[in-house]
Amino acid sequence: MRILVAGGGTGGHIYPALAVIEELEKSGYKDIIYVGSNAGMEIKIIPQLDLKFHFIHAGKFRRYHSNVIINLINPQTILSNIGDVFKVIRGFFQSRAIIREYQPEIVFIKGGYVGLPVGLAAASMGYPLFIHESDSEMGLSNRILSRFAERIMVSYPENFYTDLPKAKLIFTGNPVRKDLLKGSKDEGEKIFELKGSDPVIFIVGGSQGSHFINSLVAESVNDLLKKYQVIHVCGDNDFSWLMYLKSGLTVEAQKRYHLYSFLTGELKDAYAVSDLVISRAGQNFISEFCALGKPMLLIPLGSSANSHQYRNAQIMMRQGAAYSLEERELNKDLLMSQLELIFEKEGEIEFLSKKSKEFGRTDAAKEMAGVIVDYLEMVAKEKEKKK
Repeated sequence: MRILVAGGGTGGHIYPALAVIEELEKSGYKDIIYVGSNAGMEIKIIPQLDLKFHFIHAGKFRRYHSNVIINLINPQTILSNIGDVFKVIRGFFQSRAIIREYQPEIVFIKGGYVGLPVGLAAASMGYPLFIHESDSEMGLSNRILSRFAERIMVSYPENFYTDLPKAKLIFTGNPVRKDLLKGSKDEGEKIFELKGSDPVIFIVGGSQGSHFINSLVAESVNDLLKKYQVIHVCGDNDFSWLMYLKSGLTVEAQKRYHLYSFLTGELKDAYAVSDLVISRAGQNFISEFCALGKPMLLIPLGSSANSHQYRNAQIMMRQGAAYSLEERELNKDLLMSQLELIFEKEGEIEFLSKKSKEFGRTDAAKEMAGVIVDYLEMVAKEKEKKK
């Protein structure tokens, strides 16, 4: 039986989709095709895998959490949104051609803007549509597709999604890459040359980096390195100037500041060796941190559409697994005082870790694949009856 999987744009949609594909293949379903955006991270990742794929045009509607009117009437925003409407239309017809050629038994959308033209094409052609939502607040593409979907898999318990049809919802959690669960603290200490007993903070701004977080680290770096050892994954855009900044630190401080544009194989060990993570509040990172029981200091994206990152962070705070600071109020002094509270309050790190672990799910990809497999088995039985 054939399965079409769509998702991409950022690592937050690509890697969970690949985790589900891996579980489907383990269940014996190997005839899978992946459809992604021709302008996302997947154009570098997917061709390296043993996987059939197509890349299509896709566009997204730019929305803003702050200064909404000013941003939306900006001429560049208007032109970009108009241009992306035509990309979606083109992607819709490209998707119809792919579906017509491939004729899958099911179409699975792992969120993101690239899923919209694929999902609409599948619905227009009468193909069964299954979708997954990573965040506590459903994104625009998935909200549109939810009208046509037979099943809606979600990362949070069903009661978080009050405006969606309960009969369609299935709580699966959010997929986490299995390799990230295999990190070693000892190996991390060797790789990153960590010394002594000072706490280790892992800082990351998302799969593409965060200029705000990188700038905050730069502003705070001298104070940070007096008390903590830092592993900082900054993304490509800010790497050069941050390396220049690092070169100006004392020799001792440089040994405590481990700067990378990107981590691949070493990421699992960076997670394992870290006492606290500072990150954006995208659900994919949160899912990884919770699966590993990592305490979190979350900085939601200020312009996050529908403020889904803010809601994600609030849920983690109520769970007791994280602290959260908003961009608009955050500076070096507030960051340092928050870190002091976390590390110097007796038992706080242990409490955060315990609550984080309680919310973690390590088998989400397997559960999601199970939902798809159950449907395919039902289809197979129906076909047998008709023979």
